[in-house]
Amino acid sequence: MQFSRPSRRPRLRLTAAASCAALLAGSAVACSAAERLTTGMKVRNAVVKLGEQSASTVTVSVDGSPRRAHGFLTQARGKPVPYRDALRLARAELTVAAGSGDEEMPLKEMPESDAANVAAALNFGGKDIAAVKSVQDKLYLRVSLRSLVRQAEGSKHARRTASEIVGLTDDLPSTLGAAKDALDGEWVRVDPEAFDDFARTAEMLAARAQDADDEKRAEDRKRGEDAEKAEAARAERKREQARRTREIRDAVTIGSALDGQSQREFVTGVQELLREHAEFSDRGEHDGAERVRLTLPGDEAADDLVAALKPLGAEIDPRRVPDRDVTADLDIRRGQLTTLTLDLDQFTGTGRSLPLRVEFSGGDAVPVTAPGGTKELEPQDLVAALMYGALGTENF
Repeated sequence: MQFSRPSRRPRLRLTAAASCAALLAGSAVACSAAERLTTGMKVRNAVVKLGEQSASTVTVSVDGSPRRAHGFLTQARGKPVPYRDALRLARAELTVAAGSGDEEMPLKEMPESDAANVAAALNFGGKDIAAVKSVQDKLYLRVSLRSLVRQAEGSKHARRTASEIVGLTDDLPSTLGAAKDALDGEWVRVDPEAFDDFARTAEMLAARAQDADDEKRAEDRKRGEDAEKAEAARAERKREQARRTREIRDAVTIGSALDGQSQREFVTGVQELLREHAEFSDRGEHDGAERVRLTLPGDEAADDLVAALKPLGAEIDPRRVPDRDVTADLDIRRGQLTTLTLDLDQFTGTGRSLPLRVEFSGGDAVPVTAPGGTKELEPQDLVAALMYGALGTENF
């Protein structure tokens, strides 16, 4: 009868454990610190490995059903939430890719003076409804107006208006080719410095549409509509308009944040945040991956967290960062970081768990190359196109 030779690994572990137990009490603390340091280095190397490729992709989504998302939103807002909001949140997927622009050049070897090419796309379970690219200091946009309005608004009136706007493109003159492409959901070039003008234009159009809606409702009141209800509806519309204005301004800031300097400030800020505040602990294996728990002390890290996110256009009040530990689970496969999972309830305290899932991979799921044949869209072109549709060809 043959006996297999005992593995050396258990003996080594036993020896290490015995040696550790024989040390002084202070050495036990040092051993634990060394383990945390080793785990932290493992995470650092897993992140660095992503940069060994010429392109990498990050995908962000919520890991939960529409019902789960609805429960979370209802508790977080403290009032009933339309189910379509939860459906939109559960289906949303944001994909961001970065590339060096040279298949032979890894991202980590790019000169500091160069900015990575970046591409991002947003969808809600179907085709992308909006996409943006920053390639060699040029910004490109593509938006499906019908899909965007359907996801953001949902009302029949808004959908009909979007369809009418898209429908007028067939009658636009060739001089408004860029506006026609934009309304048709094609790629167009945009000067980042013109974003402010575009935002003001969008706000102006939204305000005019709101004024027209207010006039119609005023006429309805004269026909016997209850004055108190009408005033409440008017106040709600103003709040909605203010919300949309904020979203437009946020979009402007995020668009300008795609430049190289903002990218570097963000990376530097995150590195500083992790270096100063993060703690890592080994959590064993999970679905075939090594799992590491990342812990940030919210009360101590709040200012650095806000500073790290600011270059991307995220303006967060430090007081909204919880004054308790914030944790996230990292999955590492073959030495590369693949997934980060963060429970959003840590920021709301509702008792309704809703995990945010961030996936990392090599390659560019959204191509970071410049789209060909694009026209440059000027804000005035878009305004002219809308006026053309409103006034008709005979008055233009």
